[in-house]
Amino acid sequence: MENKYLESKAVKKKRALTGVWLVILGILLFAFIIIKFAINNGMNIGSRGLPSEKDAYGVAKEFLKDDSRGENVSFPDDGFSFGKHGDSVYVVRATYEQSLDDGNKKSENFTVTMKYRGGPADDKSAWDLLNIVK
Repeated sequence: MENKYLESKAVKKKRALTGVWLVILGILLFAFIIIKFAINNGMNIGSRGLPSEKDAYGVAKEFLKDDSRGENVSFPDDGFSFGKHGDSVYVVRATYEQSLDDGNKKSENFTVTMKYRGGPADDKSAWDLLNIVK
């Protein structure tokens, strides 16, 4: 009789220790996930927020370079204007310089209208080009 009592007590102790280890593992996993979110949120890595003005300007420059096939296009650092229309539709206005064959540079204005679909804000594949006006 006493052996059965000791055996059941040993089995219960083993089950309890297994449960304690599972709870500790769950707490550690939860803490790891919370810390990971805190680090990512502060560094804007994998962020699902809306793009900044600089992100939209960078993507607009990429769209303009693609549209100006083979032409030497550069962007002076004199600023740009930025606007948001409706649901994730962004309008970027700025100037670009085009190198001509005779060595001169021609400066022109451009307007790019884009729609943000989600994903990394600085990735061109996360945007749809709606319109380019040169």
